[in-house]
Amino acid sequence: MILIETQHKRIPWRWIVLLQILGQARILALFASGSMTFTMRKYIESPLVINSVSSLDIVFNLLVAAPCLYYSDRIWTRFGRRLPFVIISFFILGGVLLLLPLAGDAVPMVVLVVLWLIFWDVGSTYDTLIMEIIPPEQRGRSSAIGAWLFNAAIMLSAIVISGRFDDVVESSGITLPGEQLIYWWGAACLFFCALFVGLCVRERRPSGPPPDDHGGGVKGAFKSLFAEKTLWPIYLLVFSTILMSTGLGAIDPLLMTEQWGYSKQDMGTNVFVGGIINLVIIIPLIGLVADKIDRLKMFTIGVVGGLLCQISYYVFVQFILPDRRPSIEQMILFGQAASAIGQFSGIALMPLLYEYIPRDKMGTAQAGLNFVRSITRLITLNGIGLWVTTYSRWFLPEGQYDYFSGYLFMILMNTLGCGILIYFARQVRRGAILPLGRTDFQPIESPAPVATEGRA
Repeated sequence: MILIETQHKRIPWRWIVLLQILGQARILALFASGSMTFTMRKYIESPLVINSVSSLDIVFNLLVAAPCLYYSDRIWTRFGRRLPFVIISFFILGGVLLLLPLAGDAVPMVVLVVLWLIFWDVGSTYDTLIMEIIPPEQRGRSSAIGAWLFNAAIMLSAIVISGRFDDVVESSGITLPGEQLIYWWGAACLFFCALFVGLCVRERRPSGPPPDDHGGGVKGAFKSLFAEKTLWPIYLLVFSTILMSTGLGAIDPLLMTEQWGYSKQDMGTNVFVGGIINLVIIIPLIGLVADKIDRLKMFTIGVVGGLLCQISYYVFVQFILPDRRPSIEQMILFGQAASAIGQFSGIALMPLLYEYIPRDKMGTAQAGLNFVRSITRLITLNGIGLWVTTYSRWFLPEGQYDYFSGYLFMILMNTLGCGILIYFARQVRRGAILPLGRTDFQPIESPAPVATEGRA
C-alpha cells in the first residue's frame, strides 16, 4: 500500500500527482454542490432567503474554519493533527450529498445545506496538510500539475456534470433524476478522498513545540490571527492578491448576454477554447520552469501582465471598436492572453505564500488568510456592483446599465494591489520579511516509531 508522509526533504513525483488528483476529486464534489441553488429553488421561492442561506459560508468560514485551523497547529492525536479534521469532514460531506436530493422539503434541505457549509470549513485543514507533505522545492511544479488538473476538472464539470440537473436517466427499469446523479457523483468523490487519506496518508509528529496558545474557543483563534506578527506580511500580500483578482462576478454573464447580445452557448465556447489552450500549451510550459524561477518574480510577472491586458482590452473595446462590442474571436484573443500571463501568478501564488509561513503556524496562517480573503472579497464584490450602478446612473438613461464599466473598477483595484505587491517585494529585498517557510523547514528523514506518531 502507498504510504504518503509529511516532513520529507523530497518526495516522489507520483505522490504529488496522487495528491493533486485527490484535490481535484474534492473540487469535483464542490462543483457538484453548486447545484444546491437549484435544489433550494424547488422549495424556496424567495431569492433573498436562498442568497442568505448560501452566504452563511462567510460566517462559518470565520466561526468554524478559523478555530479548526488554529487547533490543528496545537493538538496531536494518534491520527495526527490535520488528518482528523479532514477525514471527519469528507465522510460527513459525502453523507450530506447522498441525502440532499432525497430531502423532500425545505427544512431538511436547508439543514443539509448548512451542514455542508459547516463541514466544508471543518475540512479547511486539507490544504495545510498538503503543504506539509510537499517540500518547498517541489511546490512550484506541483502547483502547475494542480492547475492543469483543475482546468481539466472545470471542463469536465461544465460539459458532463453541471448541465445534467434536469435530465432523467433510465436504465434496466431504474429511473434516476440528473439531480441525484450529480450529488451522488460528488458523494462518491468525497468518500474516495476520505478512504485515500485515511489509508494512505500519515502525519509525522513535528520535532518542535506547538506555537503559543492565545486562549481557547473562537476568541483564542481570532486573537491568534493577529498576535503573530510574522504573519502580518502574508496577510498584506493576500490582501493585494484579492484586489488584483477582482472580477465582474455575477455581472460578467449580464455583460455578455444583455449588453453585448451573446448567448449562453457563446459564453461556454469562450471558456472551452481558452481551457483547451491552457491544458495543451500554457500550463505545461509554465510547469517546466515553475521550480526554476524565483516565485515572487514569477508572481509579479503574472499580475503586472494581467493589469496591462485589462487596460489594453478596455481601451480596445471602449475607444477603438466603433460599436464597443467585441467579437467572440476578439474576446478569446484578449482573454487567452490575460489567462496565459495570469497562469504565472496563479501557479506561483500558493507556493509563494507558504515560503513565508513557518511550518508550526500553517494552520493559524491559513485561518488568517481565509479571514482576509473573505472580508476583501465581500468588499470587492459589493464594490463592483455599486460602481456599475453609480456609473450607469451618471452616464446612461434610467434603467440602462454599462456593465463593461466594471473594468474600470477592476483596473483600479489591480493597480492598488500592484502597489502593495511592490512594497512587499521591497521589504523582502531589504530583509525585513524573511522566507521562514523555507529557512525554518526541518525535514525528518528517519521515521519515528509508529506507536509514537500514530497512523491514519
